[in-house]
Amino acid sequence: MTPAVTPWSWLAAAAPVLVLLALVTTGRMKTRTAALLVAGLTLLLAWTVFGSGALTLGVALAKGLWLGTWILYVVFPAMLLYRIAERAGFDRIGSLFGHLFPNRSENLLVLAWLLPSFVQGVAGFGTPIAVAAPLLAASGWARHRAVAYPLIGYHWSVTFGSMGSSYYMAALTAHLTGHESTAFAHRASLLLGVNCLVAGALLLLLDGGLRGLRDGGPLLLVAGVPMAVTLYAVTAVVPAVGSVAAGAVGFAAAITLAVVTRRVRRRRVTATEETIPGHESRSRAVWLVSPYLYLLGIALLVLLVPASRHWVDRQAALAPGFPGTSTALGWRTPAISGYTPLRLFDHPGTYLLLACGLGYLTYRAVGLWQRRPVAEMARAWWSSVHSTAVSILALACVTTVLIEAGMVSTLARGAVAATGPAFPALSGLIGALGSFLTGSSTSSNALFSALQADVAGLLHAPASVLLAAQTAGANVGNSLAPVVVLIGVSAVGGGVETHRVLRVVAVAAVVLLAVVTGLTLVMFRWAT
Repeated sequence: MTPAVTPWSWLAAAAPVLVLLALVTTGRMKTRTAALLVAGLTLLLAWTVFGSGALTLGVALAKGLWLGTWILYVVFPAMLLYRIAERAGFDRIGSLFGHLFPNRSENLLVLAWLLPSFVQGVAGFGTPIAVAAPLLAASGWARHRAVAYPLIGYHWSVTFGSMGSSYYMAALTAHLTGHESTAFAHRASLLLGVNCLVAGALLLLLDGGLRGLRDGGPLLLVAGVPMAVTLYAVTAVVPAVGSVAAGAVGFAAAITLAVVTRRVRRRRVTATEETIPGHESRSRAVWLVSPYLYLLGIALLVLLVPASRHWVDRQAALAPGFPGTSTALGWRTPAISGYTPLRLFDHPGTYLLLACGLGYLTYRAVGLWQRRPVAEMARAWWSSVHSTAVSILALACVTTVLIEAGMVSTLARGAVAATGPAFPALSGLIGALGSFLTGSSTSSNALFSALQADVAGLLHAPASVLLAAQTAGANVGNSLAPVVVLIGVSAVGGGVETHRVLRVVAVAAVVLLAVVTGLTLVMFRWAT
């Protein structure tokens, strides 16, 4: 039995989300304190309003702690990698990218748009931000913007990234046929291709205004249009490699533009050679960035080779089992034997740890390692991780309690009941809500894809239209998810106020969601 949705139950389900949004965006309270407060509020509402008993709440909290542990295995190594690179003089790395892309706007697009989008194609949760944010910070951007910009820039690649996990989750949950899955891929890639270009333009505008858009416009078009076209073409055939292929094409276009532009500049300016860093300084920059190159290389080697990916998927998986639960109002959650598996060799945290070790050895070998006491670095690392760990664990528990108590479902079903035929305008927003709460586009699709497909049937529309809006909206919400933001904060060494990051990202998210909504309404009208 599915419990009925009343105005009171819908408001109670929305309360933790609204309070969390208010607390983390105003900046009047530390993220850790806000997370603990919202966790307490969620438990209270789940118990008093939604009839969740001790077993339900206990299972929800256990799932949340496990989910938080999964995330912390990304955060702790990401912070350690940053501290190791910092000790070697990582703040001077900006010279490498400044040499290849001397235009600030082009540099921004490469680091915050192209690079994390390509990494998302293979590495998934946490890794794109862990790679891009430190590079942006080292290249001169304020640390809160160094976290915010890649969150905006890479969001479009999430659905068809990580070997298409979000796409396949939506298609399987909605029980799509082969033909319907292809239509879903077409419509989703169309929405995401448009948002790819919009995201790049927003980065230029947020960083440099109209002048930034003018300076970076050529690279935006030269790389963005081929990426969008490639995403659309490839996902119709092999959805799992859509983001990888699009990112690779974008990088190739950017390098080509850089080479052509540099040759033209050499012809026009006779003294150009004096402005180009020498071989020694370029080599030093490459050594400084080597831990992040190792991180990228390991992820690509493991995840792009079918044999190695098959092997890591079958090794050292830790996944606790949980019993089924039910609430007094009738919401039921089935038992699960393997919840959110932590596969040791298929986890970003393992790749980050390997990059830490290889980076340390490289710095020692080339003479970049500063021989200061290791305890000093350990103290700096611990000061940046302990408060973040509490925030992530608390937010993960908020997510699982909301799901286990039926509060997330209540929010979605209430939106359906309130809007009726106007529901397509909210499809993207519901997807965004799911990933904001869970920190995962895949989880959002798991929660709401069946709902979107059912509503499409009631409205006599193809399910692929609303599912495309669902997953595109989930991608946008992923860029706002507090747990994902905290991973970015950890990657730049901590000490960044979360609300400052969210204020930057929120501006872009509103525009991106508006684009998703507008295109969804056009597709819905065309399809019906």
